[in-house]
Amino acid sequence: MDNIQHADFRRLDLNLLVAFDALMQERSVSRAAERLYIGQPAMSHALARLRELFGDELLFRNGAVMEPTSRALELAARIRPLLMQAGTLTQQSAFDPSTLNSHVRISMSDPLEAILLPGLIARLREQARGLTLSVQPSSAPMQLELLDRGEILLAAGHFPELRDVHQAVPLLDVPYYGMFNPALVPLGEAPTLEQILSVPHIHTAYGGDSLGIFDRALKRQGLQRRIVVRSASLLSIPFVVSQSALFAVLPAIATRPFLHHRELRIVPIPLDGLALALHVVSHRRNQADPLVAYLAGLIIDSGRELFPSS
Repeated sequence: MDNIQHADFRRLDLNLLVAFDALMQERSVSRAAERLYIGQPAMSHALARLRELFGDELLFRNGAVMEPTSRALELAARIRPLLMQAGTLTQQSAFDPSTLNSHVRISMSDPLEAILLPGLIARLREQARGLTLSVQPSSAPMQLELLDRGEILLAAGHFPELRDVHQAVPLLDVPYYGMFNPALVPLGEAPTLEQILSVPHIHTAYGGDSLGIFDRALKRQGLQRRIVVRSASLLSIPFVVSQSALFAVLPAIATRPFLHHRELRIVPIPLDGLALALHVVSHRRNQADPLVAYLAGLIIDSGRELFPSS
């Protein structure tokens, strides 16, 4: 790769090249000054610096007009395209998902992947058929590590702790529900909190939260439940509950796929303020990437289609 000699640019001011282009277009110091909204003395000074820089008169007076030298014409043919290209540096090209031809890695928690991925895939197949996707299920701390290392573009889930380098967009606030097998746990269709706490529970530390949102809410009221089993997997709990005399308190993203399960009953938890905040998180290094905003929007749309009131 060719090395750029940065020291060679110390005498070259981009503004001088802009002034040169205006002089070549107008062939007049006064009109070039008006074009750049500067005073005529400033433009005359710029012309003097250009002549010194290039070692050529560049423009000379011929009666009422200024004529370019052959050196000026040669420079103009090279400088104008450079200025036009430089002008595009601050212009972001229009983002068109239908033209994408790339592979993207993202991460979701297990229950989110189960309910959001079908909607996300459908939207991508409709809008961005050239984009392929890898989804890596991970815990919240690992998701953030993957973001930091640049191994994924986006993460979706529950993140109790974020750092300044992470940018979070709200995805959903989902309520918690109770889940049990009514053939094994003697509770009705709308059990009271007292009844819920009277039976043994299974619990998972979803998102690395060992105490749990439900347990903290109980603690604030001086209450606690009896946890007899702790599981590392949120997604496995419904299958365990369907065959065990246990009660589970789960966010709606985990209970939704089992709404019509013949062995499970899903009931509201009579406790105010019980909700799980979910976010789509990216890294600040990608904050200007339109693909990040596009994918985050699709994930959010997929979630809100399932939970319109969230």
